Amino acid sequence: MIQRKQTLFLLLAAILVLVCFFLRLFHWIDIVLVVSAVLSAYTIFQYRRRIPQARLCLAGLFILLAWYIGVAALEGEASIVESLPMVSVILIFLARKGILDDEKLVRAADRIR
Repeated sequence: MIQRKQTLFLLLAAILVLVCFFLRLFHWIDIVLVVSAVLSAYTIFQYRRRIPQARLCLAGLFILLAWYIGVAALEGEASIVESLPMVSVILIFLARKGILDDEKLVRAADRIR
């Protein structure tokens, strides 16, 4: 589980989102950051089910993008702390790509048998 690069990407994404949550002044929209961090952590433990894991990554992407759009609508401009979830979006995207690559590898190995 920890050997997979996707696990590290998801773990880093959850940590960055939590750092952003704790460094910002609390707004009602910041609850979405906690939901995203919990979703990323839950996604790590779904390593045996790759297709649902990829879907959870996609849900995490949409949640963080919705948060970012909400913050942009409320505050107008983003600080360095508020750009941490955008780095998390990139990490989750890379994790999803790795998950789908693993699925292709497993399907190819099953086809050979």
